[in-house]
Amino acid sequence: MPDVALLIDWENVYYTLRQHTTGPLPSTLSILQAILQKAAEFGPVRVKLAIFGQEVAAQDETLLMALEFTGMEPIAVAQRMSGRLLKGRSDAVLITRALKLLYKERQDIDYWFIVSGDRDLNALCKAIKDEDKHVYLIAGDKSLANELRDSPYLRDDVFLLEDLIPQARWTRTALRADDTQVDKPALPAEGPRRTPQRRGGVRVRGRAEPHVPAVVPTASPESDKEQRRLAVLLLDQLVALHARAMARGDFVTSVVPLSQKEASSVLEQRIDAGIDQGTVLAKLEGRARAKAKQMLAPNMSSPLVAETVFHLVRVLRRIDTVTSKDTRRIPAVEAVLDPLSRADQPGGLARGRSQRRLLLETLFNIAEERGAIQTEQVEREGRQITMCWLAEGHPLVVYARQPAASIVHLFNFVASTRAKGERIDWVNQALFAELLSRVEGDALESTMRRAVERGVMRIEEHGKKSGFVIDQTHDEVRTILGEFDRLNGEARPAPALAAGELEALPAPADATPGVPTAAPDAAAVVPRKRTRRGRRGGRGRRGGQGPKKAATGEAAD
Repeated sequence: MPDVALLIDWENVYYTLRQHTTGPLPSTLSILQAILQKAAEFGPVRVKLAIFGQEVAAQDETLLMALEFTGMEPIAVAQRMSGRLLKGRSDAVLITRALKLLYKERQDIDYWFIVSGDRDLNALCKAIKDEDKHVYLIAGDKSLANELRDSPYLRDDVFLLEDLIPQARWTRTALRADDTQVDKPALPAEGPRRTPQRRGGVRVRGRAEPHVPAVVPTASPESDKEQRRLAVLLLDQLVALHARAMARGDFVTSVVPLSQKEASSVLEQRIDAGIDQGTVLAKLEGRARAKAKQMLAPNMSSPLVAETVFHLVRVLRRIDTVTSKDTRRIPAVEAVLDPLSRADQPGGLARGRSQRRLLLETLFNIAEERGAIQTEQVEREGRQITMCWLAEGHPLVVYARQPAASIVHLFNFVASTRAKGERIDWVNQALFAELLSRVEGDALESTMRRAVERGVMRIEEHGKKSGFVIDQTHDEVRTILGEFDRLNGEARPAPALAAGELEALPAPADATPGVPTAAPDAAAVVPRKRTRRGRRGGRGRRGGQGPKKAATGEAAD
C-alpha cells in the first residue's frame, strides 16, 4: 500500500469546532483518532504532524496527551509578538514543512492529507498535484474556502469534519438527523452503494460509524511505549476471560478484526518484540507447534510490565477513591495526573518526574482507549477541562478494585527495581505513604492493616527501618500476579458429585444409625470408575435394567 502523510492545522480544527458546534466538545483524542482513521484507510500513515498555536494549547490541556498517544509530532507555534496576537502562522509552518517533505525528505509519499480549509493552502495543493501526488482535504463545511471547494484540480476529494465527528452537535444548515445520533449502528458493508452527494461542489461520502483503531502504528515494536500498550491489552483480555494465558491467535482476533490485516501484522510484530524482550511469556502446550497456538501472558516480573501495571492500578484506584466521595466526575489533570506525578519512586524505567508524568498520561489514554475510563470535555471559565470517571463493570476496573491490588503491585514493582543480591520481598513503610497515600486516601492505613490480618504481608524490620514482607504464596498475591482464573473467587471449583453418587458412598464405620452424616468433601472423594454398558441392556447384563440385588447379596424375588 502507498505511504500517507497527514498534516493537521489543529488551530483550524479547534476553532471550527468552537464556532460551529453547541454543547461540550468531543475529546481531543477522539477527534485525532477519527482523522487518523480516515487517513489510514488509504495506507500506512508514515508522517503525522500537528501544528498548533500556543494560545490553543493553553485552552486545551489534553492536546499534548492526545498527540503523544496517537504518535503525532507536535509543532508549537508562537502566536504573540510584542504583546500582539498574530494570525495565520500555523498555515505558514504547515506549508513550509509540507514542501520540505515533498521535495527533499519524503519524495516517495503518494497520498497527502491536509487537515485545514484555509485558502492559503491552494498553492500547496497545486504543488503537490504537480508532482503527480494525491491530495485529500479534511475540513469543516463552513470553514472550507471557496477556492478549494470549487476547484477539483487542487484536490482529489474532501472529507468533512461533520461526517468524521458526528458526535459533535453541529449547527450547519441541512444537518442530517442521524448526525446527532452517536450510537447509530454502522451502515452494512454489503448494502447497495449510495450515490455520493454533492454539497457546494464538494463530493461528500456516506458516513460510517467512527471507531477507535485497535492498533495504531505510532512507534517501533520494541519501544517502551508500544510494549506498555501491549501489556495493558493482554491484561485486559485475560482479566475479562478469567484466564491465566490466552492463545495468540485468539488474542489477535479479539483485539483486531480479521478484516484489518495491516493492524493484525502490527500487533504480531509487537508480540514478537515482547517475547524477545521478555515482557510477554509465550509457551506451546501439548503437541501444538503453530505460532497461533502460543499461550500468551504478561511477564509480571519484567521491570517494564511491573512498572506499567503498578501505575495503571494507581491511576484507576485514584479515580475510584476520589469519585467515591459524592463526586461523580473529577478533572483528569488536577485530580489524577498532577497528584500522582508528585510522588517519588525508588527507580524504574521512567526516571524523573517529567518522564513519570508522561507515563501516567500514556496509561490514562490507554485506559480510556480500552473503555475503562470515561471522559467528557466541559468548559469552565473559558477553559476546556477533561472530566473523567470509571466505567462500572469493566475488567480493568474490577481488577484494580481488588483489595490488595495496589499493595501487591507495589511489592512487585519494587522487586523489579532491586539490584541482584538485594532482598526483593521487603518494602520500606515510607514507600507506602509516598506512593499510595494519594491513591488510597484516608483508607491507606486500614487497607494495610487488613492486608496484614489476611496474611498478604507481615511487619518486619530491615536493619533499623520498619517495613513489610509479602507472602508470595498467598491466594490474593497469586491471583493479582497472574492467576486470573481465581479473580473474585470465581476459580473453577472441583466437580461436584451427583445426588445418586452421594447416596451410593459407603457410610463411615463410626456412623450412628439414623443420624445423618455430613456430606463428604467433593475434592476428597474418589470418583467411581466408569463401566462399559451393554448396547441394549437386559437381564443379567452389567448396566442393564434387570432386578437389583438386595443388600444381603441374594437375588431379589
